[in-house]
Amino acid sequence: MSTLGVLQVLGRSAGGVALHVARIASGLDGVDGLVVEVAGPSDGPVAMPVPVREVLIPNGAARGHPRAIARLRSIMATGGYALVHAHGLRAGIDSALAARSVARPPEVVVTIHNLMHSGVLGDARASVYRRAEWLAVMLSAHAFAPSEQIADHLKATIPRAADRIEVLHLGVGSPDPARPAAEVRRELGVLPGGRLVVTAARLAPQKALEVMLEAVARLPGDVVLAIAGEGPQEAELRALAADLGVADRVVFLGWTDDVAGYVAAADVFCLSSHWEAVALAAQEAVAVGTPVVSTDVGGMGELITDRESGRLVPTGDPDALAEALAEVLASEATGRRYAAAARLRLEAEFSTEAMLDRLGGFYLERLHAP
Repeated sequence: MSTLGVLQVLGRSAGGVALHVARIASGLDGVDGLVVEVAGPSDGPVAMPVPVREVLIPNGAARGHPRAIARLRSIMATGGYALVHAHGLRAGIDSALAARSVARPPEVVVTIHNLMHSGVLGDARASVYRRAEWLAVMLSAHAFAPSEQIADHLKATIPRAADRIEVLHLGVGSPDPARPAAEVRRELGVLPGGRLVVTAARLAPQKALEVMLEAVARLPGDVVLAIAGEGPQEAELRALAADLGVADRVVFLGWTDDVAGYVAAADVFCLSSHWEAVALAAQEAVAVGTPVVSTDVGGMGELITDRESGRLVPTGDPDALAEALAEVLASEATGRRYAAAARLRLEAEFSTEAMLDRLGGFYLERLHAP
């Protein structure tokens, strides 16, 4: 491995984090002598453009996992990487602990992609995550956060590391829908004159999809909701849709590699999450010109200003979410205005090009440091 070798370490992420890693690998491998490889699941749904060295990092945020640490140590020792960039709490902790016992230890940096809130997890589990955040940051040489909100939280709770925590927006390109919008809408059963709401999310408690289902149940019967994603709550959410009487207008798409096609065909992209950084799927919605209605969480306010470039509503409030969706669905002109304003901010602050330029410069600076 070249002395400019950079290893991206990825846990069990099937969503935006994996897409972010793929974009780093695609955009920086071979640039200015950088050699980028990935350590993570070999069977993940996001295809990586560079070699993947398999390691399974368990979910959760407790102390390091011995088997994953041993595997990462072997990968680092044989790969000769000079820099390791871990993504997520567990990946950060395990990577830092593994690097300590390598003969020529690489420098480890970490991106903390999300915050876990006590209101959802409960105080006991949230305290475990706070400890994991502390470990991941303190064991690493540098920490990135995808939003100002996450960076501010980390600086406030880990003040000793405040000078080595910085914001790096994940970046989004220009998604290319695989199919025409009319074809997608026909597939989903949207009637002529009907409206389509799309979300892309892991079917897990963080995403609060039950709130979205309850909001859709408050909307007229010509509104169809399409949910792209899979996860442990699928059966529960299907049952709730049936109980709410909306099963015939809620489509569970499962995993799809054409999220852009569904989002571009939508009248509104919706998020109901309890927490987010700046959701990559929401950025992609803005990139294809679809207005966004979201809960006001994490860094979403860095992308969307309420009633200027989209709608932001409180978490856990299906009435507020339904009202915001109804407003945008009722007026194409309002949706176009919101989408245009959001895209201006996206292009200025959230482009993949800007992210790669900053991250590539950071890698080269660290790799060439004496």
